[in-house]
Amino acid sequence: MQKISNHNDLVEIIRNTIGNRKGYIAIDSIFHPYNLINHKGATAWDLAWFWLYAQDQGKIISEIARNETATIVPSENLNLLENFRIWPNDNLNPHKNKQYDKFVPFVLPYLTYSIDDKDEEHWVKMINAELQLQGHAHKYIENFNRVLSNNVEGHVMTLGFGEFNRENLDDLINKFTDFYDQNMSRK
Repeated sequence: MQKISNHNDLVEIIRNTIGNRKGYIAIDSIFHPYNLINHKGATAWDLAWFWLYAQDQGKIISEIARNETATIVPSENLNLLENFRIWPNDNLNPHKNKQYDKFVPFVLPYLTYSIDDKDEEHWVKMINAELQLQGHAHKYIENFNRVLSNNVEGHVMTLGFGEFNRENLDDLINKFTDFYDQNMSRK
């Protein structure tokens, strides 16, 4: 886990992902995927929502749902650093796959309320627009890499975006292993 201490950068990252929506809950850190779920099965997203709800009995949650405000939850309030769940899928374990000695996967979790299912997510629109204009989305992706690099140790490479699926935890792990297998491994 690495904290993003510059909250303006965190807001920029979230806004570049969700667009002009004002209602979201950001968590001020990036996490290794295995640190996103605690030993009881609660996710970083669950813990951030419950922690925030407990602060004022849901008033700010209601404001976020109405797209009126956003907030940042300090990761230390989630107790995930030393309290993580051991996943049966150990494909990101560097002892099993040596590439994860060098390439450390991470997730920047945040919460938004569902938008109308007919609308594409902002990040999908931005990537598709760049693909149509240039055949790639390097400019859009490099903005994330630049902002994240200002806040975390080591080289940062944004692999993609997606929604967390608690019913299929391996989907998150597969995003990393599939990217490596398809783009970086020497076959």
